[in-house]
Amino acid sequence: MVISTCASNEIILEASKDTFGRSNERNKNNGASPHLLLTHSPSIISMVSFDLSSITNEIAKVELRFRQHNSVDVPINLVVAPMVHTANNTSWVEGSGVLGIRGRNATVGEATVTWRAFRDKPWELENGDTKIGLLDTKLWLTPVAKPAGLKWMENNWVKFPLDNVAIIEEIRKSDTKMVTYGIWGLSGKGLYLMSSKESAFAPELIITQNNSSE
Repeated sequence: MVISTCASNEIILEASKDTFGRSNERNKNNGASPHLLLTHSPSIISMVSFDLSSITNEIAKVELRFRQHNSVDVPINLVVAPMVHTANNTSWVEGSGVLGIRGRNATVGEATVTWRAFRDKPWELENGDTKIGLLDTKLWLTPVAKPAGLKWMENNWVKFPLDNVAIIEEIRKSDTKMVTYGIWGLSGKGLYLMSSKESAFAPELIITQNNSSE
Protein backbone atom coordinates (compact mmCIF):
# COMPACT_ATOMS: atom_id res chain seq x y z
CA MET A 1 0.00 0.00 0.00
CA VAL A 2 1.28 3.46 -0.92
CA ILE A 3 1.07 5.75 2.11
CA SER A 4 2.64 8.93 0.71
CA THR A 5 4.34 10.57 -2.23
CA CYS A 6 6.24 13.82 -2.65
CA ALA A 7 7.55 16.10 -5.38
CA SER A 8 11.01 14.49 -5.35
CA ASN A 9 9.49 11.24 -6.65
CA GLU A 10 9.80 9.55 -3.26
CA ILE A 11 7.15 6.91 -2.59
CA ILE A 12 6.64 5.19 0.77
CA LEU A 13 5.22 1.67 0.65
CA GLU A 14 3.72 0.03 3.71
CA ALA A 15 4.39 -3.68 4.20
CA SER A 16 1.78 -5.80 2.43
CA LYS A 17 2.41 -8.80 4.69
CA ASP A 18 4.84 -9.81 7.41
CA THR A 19 5.50 -12.68 9.78
CA PHE A 20 8.33 -14.54 11.52
CA GLY A 21 9.38 -18.14 11.91
CA ARG A 22 11.65 -19.94 14.36
CA SER A 23 13.54 -23.21 14.01
CA ASN A 24 12.24 -24.76 17.25
CA GLU A 25 8.61 -24.00 16.32
CA ARG A 26 8.76 -25.07 12.70
CA ASN A 27 5.02 -25.53 12.19
CA LYS A 28 3.91 -22.35 13.98
CA ASN A 29 2.51 -19.27 12.29
CA ASN A 30 2.89 -15.72 13.64
CA GLY A 31 1.31 -13.59 10.92
CA ALA A 32 -1.15 -11.72 13.14
CA SER A 33 1.38 -10.81 15.82
CA PRO A 34 1.84 -7.07 16.56
CA HIS A 35 5.60 -7.61 16.37
CA LEU A 36 8.26 -9.37 14.33
CA LEU A 37 10.86 -11.27 16.33
CA LEU A 38 14.63 -10.90 15.93
CA THR A 39 17.42 -12.43 18.01
CA HIS A 40 21.21 -12.72 17.92
CA SER A 41 20.81 -16.00 16.02
CA PRO A 42 19.57 -16.70 12.46
CA SER A 43 17.42 -19.53 13.85
CA ILE A 44 14.64 -16.94 13.86
CA ILE A 45 13.81 -15.09 10.65
CA SER A 46 11.34 -12.28 10.14
CA MET A 47 9.90 -11.66 6.69
CA VAL A 48 8.44 -8.47 5.23
CA SER A 49 6.92 -8.14 1.75
CA PHE A 50 6.18 -5.03 -0.29
CA ASP A 51 3.97 -4.73 -3.37
CA LEU A 52 5.82 -2.79 -6.10
CA SER A 53 2.90 -2.58 -8.55
CA SER A 54 2.42 1.16 -7.87
CA ILE A 55 6.00 1.98 -8.89
CA THR A 56 5.93 3.18 -12.50
CA ASN A 57 9.35 4.80 -12.95
CA GLU A 58 12.87 3.44 -12.81
CA ILE A 59 14.03 3.08 -9.21
CA ALA A 60 17.02 5.17 -8.12
CA LYS A 61 17.23 4.41 -4.38
CA VAL A 62 15.67 2.04 -1.84
CA GLU A 63 15.54 2.39 1.95
CA LEU A 64 13.94 0.27 4.69
CA ARG A 65 12.37 1.84 7.77
CA PHE A 66 10.89 0.10 10.79
CA ARG A 67 9.86 0.82 14.37
CA GLN A 68 11.47 -0.84 17.38
CA HIS A 69 8.71 -2.44 19.45
CA ASN A 70 10.56 -2.93 22.74
CA SER A 71 13.81 -1.93 24.45
CA VAL A 72 16.92 -4.12 24.77
CA ASP A 73 20.09 -2.95 26.52
CA VAL A 74 22.53 -4.64 24.12
CA PRO A 75 22.76 -3.40 20.49
CA ILE A 76 22.18 -5.90 17.68
CA ASN A 77 23.82 -6.62 14.33
CA LEU A 78 21.29 -7.43 11.61
CA VAL A 79 21.18 -8.92 8.13
CA VAL A 80 18.62 -7.92 5.49
CA ALA A 81 18.43 -10.12 2.38
CA PRO A 82 15.91 -10.48 -0.46
CA MET A 83 14.22 -13.84 -0.94
CA VAL A 84 14.72 -15.75 -4.18
CA HIS A 85 12.00 -14.35 -6.41
CA THR A 86 9.65 -17.00 -7.82
CA ALA A 87 5.87 -16.98 -8.28
CA ASN A 88 5.58 -19.66 -5.60
CA ASN A 89 7.68 -17.79 -3.04
CA THR A 90 5.95 -14.45 -3.54
CA SER A 91 2.50 -15.93 -2.92
CA TRP A 92 3.11 -16.86 0.73
CA VAL A 93 0.31 -16.07 3.21
CA GLU A 94 1.19 -14.33 6.46
CA GLY A 95 -1.51 -16.20 8.41
CA SER A 96 -3.36 -15.51 11.66
CA GLY A 97 -1.04 -16.81 14.40
CA VAL A 98 -0.88 -14.43 17.37
CA LEU A 99 0.11 -16.33 20.52
CA GLY A 100 3.10 -14.52 21.99
CA ILE A 101 6.53 -15.39 20.58
CA ARG A 102 5.61 -19.03 19.90
CA GLY A 103 2.73 -18.51 17.51
CA ARG A 104 0.09 -21.19 16.95
CA ASN A 105 -0.14 -24.20 14.68
CA ALA A 106 -0.42 -23.08 11.07
CA THR A 107 -3.35 -23.96 8.88
CA VAL A 108 -3.28 -24.73 5.16
CA GLY A 109 -1.91 -21.79 3.19
CA GLU A 110 -0.10 -20.08 6.07
CA ALA A 111 3.68 -19.57 5.93
CA THR A 112 5.95 -21.37 8.40
CA VAL A 113 9.68 -22.03 8.67
CA THR A 114 9.32 -25.28 6.74
CA TRP A 115 6.54 -24.59 4.23
CA ARG A 116 5.49 -21.63 2.14
CA ALA A 117 1.97 -22.96 2.51
CA PHE A 118 1.61 -25.40 5.39
CA ARG A 119 1.76 -29.01 4.09
CA ASP A 120 1.03 -27.70 0.61
CA LYS A 121 3.84 -25.91 -1.26
CA PRO A 122 7.40 -25.64 0.06
CA TRP A 123 9.77 -22.73 -0.37
CA GLU A 124 11.78 -23.06 -3.57
CA LEU A 125 14.95 -22.03 -5.36
CA GLU A 126 15.18 -20.54 -8.83
CA ASN A 127 16.00 -23.98 -10.25
CA GLY A 128 12.77 -25.41 -8.81
CA ASP A 129 14.41 -27.30 -5.92
CA THR A 130 11.87 -27.41 -3.08
CA LYS A 131 13.65 -29.44 -0.40
CA ILE A 132 14.42 -26.43 1.79
CA GLY A 133 12.97 -24.19 4.48
CA LEU A 134 13.33 -20.56 5.58
CA LEU A 135 16.63 -21.26 7.33
CA ASP A 136 18.31 -22.53 4.16
CA THR A 137 20.80 -19.87 3.08
CA LYS A 138 20.16 -20.68 -0.59
CA LEU A 139 16.66 -19.22 -0.25
CA TRP A 140 18.15 -15.77 0.32
CA LEU A 141 20.10 -13.66 -2.15
CA THR A 142 23.20 -11.65 -1.22
CA PRO A 143 22.42 -9.41 1.79
CA VAL A 144 21.50 -5.85 0.83
CA ALA A 145 22.14 -4.35 4.28
CA LYS A 146 24.05 -5.30 7.43
CA PRO A 147 23.31 -2.63 10.04
CA ALA A 148 25.75 -3.11 12.93
CA GLY A 149 25.61 -1.98 16.55
CA LEU A 150 21.96 -0.98 16.20
CA LYS A 151 20.69 0.48 19.47
CA TRP A 152 17.25 -0.83 20.41
CA MET A 153 14.77 1.50 22.13
CA GLU A 154 10.98 1.17 22.18
CA ASN A 155 9.12 3.43 19.73
CA ASN A 156 12.34 4.42 17.94
CA TRP A 157 12.25 4.41 14.12
CA VAL A 158 15.36 3.36 12.20
CA LYS A 159 16.09 3.78 8.49
CA PHE A 160 18.93 2.49 6.34
CA PRO A 161 19.63 2.13 2.60
CA LEU A 162 19.27 -1.20 0.79
CA ASP A 163 21.85 -2.07 -1.83
CA ASN A 164 19.51 -3.81 -4.25
CA VAL A 165 18.27 -1.33 -6.83
CA ALA A 166 18.98 -3.73 -9.72
CA ILE A 167 17.15 -6.62 -8.04
CA ILE A 168 14.11 -4.58 -7.10
CA GLU A 169 13.97 -3.09 -10.62
CA GLU A 170 13.87 -6.62 -12.02
CA ILE A 171 11.05 -7.55 -9.66
CA ARG A 172 9.14 -4.36 -10.50
CA LYS A 173 9.15 -5.36 -14.17
CA SER A 174 8.16 -8.99 -13.53
CA ASP A 175 4.69 -10.55 -13.49
CA THR A 176 4.82 -10.96 -9.69
CA LYS A 177 5.74 -7.53 -8.35
CA MET A 178 6.24 -8.54 -4.72
CA VAL A 179 9.62 -8.32 -2.99
CA THR A 180 10.20 -10.20 0.28
CA TYR A 181 13.03 -9.36 2.66
CA GLY A 182 14.33 -11.68 5.35
CA ILE A 183 15.68 -10.00 8.48
CA TRP A 184 17.69 -11.81 11.16
CA GLY A 185 20.28 -11.13 13.84
CA LEU A 186 23.98 -11.95 13.96
CA SER A 187 24.91 -10.68 17.41
CA GLY A 188 23.24 -9.19 20.45
CA LYS A 189 21.52 -10.51 23.57
CA GLY A 190 17.79 -10.89 24.10
CA LEU A 191 14.58 -10.76 22.11
CA TYR A 192 14.40 -7.78 19.77
CA LEU A 193 10.90 -6.90 18.55
CA MET A 194 10.05 -4.94 15.39
CA SER A 195 6.58 -3.48 15.07
CA SER A 196 4.56 -5.38 12.46
CA LYS A 197 1.80 -4.00 10.27
CA GLU A 198 -0.71 -5.37 12.79
CA SER A 199 0.64 -2.89 15.37
CA ALA A 200 -0.42 0.11 13.19
CA PHE A 201 3.28 0.89 12.67
CA ALA A 202 4.04 -1.21 9.61
CA PRO A 203 7.57 -1.52 8.21
CA GLU A 204 8.06 0.80 5.24
CA LEU A 205 10.00 0.71 2.00
CA ILE A 206 11.02 4.17 0.82
CA ILE A 207 11.60 4.25 -2.93
CA THR A 208 13.02 7.16 -4.86
CA GLN A 209 12.11 7.05 -8.54
CA ASN A 210 13.83 8.69 -11.49
CA ASN A 211 11.85 11.49 -13.11
CA SER A 212 11.10 9.88 -16.46
CA SER A 213 8.43 7.17 -16.63
CA GLU A 214 8.69 4.12 -18.87
